[in-house]
This record gives sequence, structure tokens and C-alpha cells, in this order.
Amino acid sequence: MNVINLQRQHNEVMDLANYILKNIKSRTIEQNLNEMVKSINIIAGKLKIHLLNEDKYLYPNLLSSSDLALNAFGKKYSEEMKEVSKTYEDYKFKYNTASKIKQNIEKFTKDTEVIFRVLSNRINREEKELYPLLDR
Repeated sequence: MNVINLQRQHNEVMDLANYILKNIKSRTIEQNLNEMVKSINIIAGKLKIHLLNEDKYLYPNLLSSSDLALNAFGKKYSEEMKEVSKTYEDYKFKYNTASKIKQNIEKFTKDTEVIFRVLSNRINREEKELYPLLDR
């Protein structure tokens, strides 16, 4: 299976996440708040598309595989991704406007660092564990 499109989506999500994290680190949240909100919402859309692509092309191949290891990975990753997606949706709803972020910038900062660590870990696992299995 060709995973180039999925990897491109990973890169796009992480570029946006890194933009947000850079603003947090440099304490430029308020100056770039509108762009950060836009990035949060764009990431949500990209994750939805990514999940749809995985559900349509990746997981069915894994779940129908006669290779039991691939089958188990498909089930595990599919379930985990649903949880990651739900967690990000909750985060997005909490911070999808500038006014919501301004209400508690400190909480936004902590929540953002946590959610992007979760996303980054998930992406790294897909890239290092899951995608190499597809080349077998």
C-alpha cells in the first residue's frame, strides 16, 4: 500500500502544530491568535480527512489480511485513532475561537502541549511501526 499521501497529511498536521507550539514557546499567542485559531481548525479538518483515508484504504486492507500481525495492528491502530480523533475534536471545540483561548491562556497552553504530544506520538508510531509493515 502506498502511504505517501498519509505521510504528507502527517507533515501538514505537524507543521501547523509546530506553528502553534512555537507561538506558545515565544509567548506570542495574543499577537498571532487569529492564525493560531485558524490552524487549530485546519488541523481538525486534516485529521478528519486523514481518518477517512485510513478507514477507507488502510484499515480494511489490514483487517482483511491473512497475516495475523497485520490484522491485529489494523484493529489496534483503528481503535486508537478514533480515540485520538475524539480527543482532538474536544480540544478544538474548547479552543476554536480567539475569545475561548483568551479566557484562560495558561490552560490553553497546557492543553495544547498535551494534545500535540499525543498527536506527535501517534504520528511517530504510525511512521515507525505501522507503515513499514505495509511494505512486507
